[in-house]
Amino acid sequence: MNAPLKTLNEMQRLTSPFPESITVKDWQATGRKVIGWFNPYIPEEIIHAAGMLPFEVTGNNEPVQMQGAEAHMHSNSCSKIRTCWQLQLDGKYNFLDGLVSSHMCDQDMRLFEVWKYYKRLPYMDSIYAPRKRDEVAVKLYLTDLEDFRSRLSQYLICRIPDEHIANSIKVYNRGRELMHKLYELRKRDLPPVTGAEALEVSKAARRLPRERFNELMEQLLDELQCTGREVKKTRRLMIIGNDLHNTNQIADLETLDAIVVVDEMDVGIRYAWGQVDTQLAPMEALARYYVLGRPVDKHNWNSDGRLEFIGDMAEQYKVDGIVSENVRFCTYLGWDKFDLKKQMLDRGIPILELDLEYGHPAGAQVKIRAEAFMEMLESRAS
Repeated sequence: MNAPLKTLNEMQRLTSPFPESITVKDWQATGRKVIGWFNPYIPEEIIHAAGMLPFEVTGNNEPVQMQGAEAHMHSNSCSKIRTCWQLQLDGKYNFLDGLVSSHMCDQDMRLFEVWKYYKRLPYMDSIYAPRKRDEVAVKLYLTDLEDFRSRLSQYLICRIPDEHIANSIKVYNRGRELMHKLYELRKRDLPPVTGAEALEVSKAARRLPRERFNELMEQLLDELQCTGREVKKTRRLMIIGNDLHNTNQIADLETLDAIVVVDEMDVGIRYAWGQVDTQLAPMEALARYYVLGRPVDKHNWNSDGRLEFIGDMAEQYKVDGIVSENVRFCTYLGWDKFDLKKQMLDRGIPILELDLEYGHPAGAQVKIRAEAFMEMLESRAS
């Protein structure tokens, strides 16, 4: 049994209690603002350059009891959106000074509009989410980012200069570089961290001031090197699909003599991927990175590119099998479902498909299917 990671414990301490953590309280005690965001097309760098704390709006490690959210949300709204709204109805996100969304999916926009109508914050904004990955999309997205900067500047009554954005890009690039190093370590035959631990690191990145997170990431990498930590499990897994924020959902899989070594989630590897080009004008660099610089995701009109990326990562990380978790009523993942299974089987990679409720621990049926999947992987290896 490996000893707990001291640096990870510190990350968890600083981001607790959820969501209004001691870090958030200390930040706001100095008169600084916190801006919530809830999808990956919101450039945190612009919010950071404005001197505010970007904070991702999500659920966490405990399921949320729906006691009002469904009065405002359609019954076929995904449970992530309903969870976020229920947390706000419960007053958990009252500390936010603002909220920024983009039209990544209809349910994201439903959450934004309901929040705006019933719980309006001092600053609320929505920006364009590109579907295609080409120069036209970059141009449209850049125009909207410039408008977003102008509206945020008006809210602050001061212009957000290019120099501040350029500095924020460097700070966030450093964070991506450090997180990518952790992903590289997970390629080892005996990775130094579990998938559950890696998810906790990524969640901390989206809840802490980036400078502080970078310091802790450097400490974590040093700690892993000094301790020579190794996690010994028999089966290597990849998690794909909707974002997970309940670490227990991964930890449950890892109790089955398995370890999650890589993922294909916005909260995971995409968040640690690539660098914003510091040789370009800051706003253009951000537009190019967020449209072209990250792996194809489920919202882009290019499912072949996404499936190729999944297969490549599975091979690079030498996974024995893939677990595809789909939050119910997420239509985007349904489009790729059959092509995904075919392409992975063509590569000789077994896949387990699970329909889950966001934030809820795996039920008995899911556990039985996961156990059967592990037995199948074991029989293939023998």
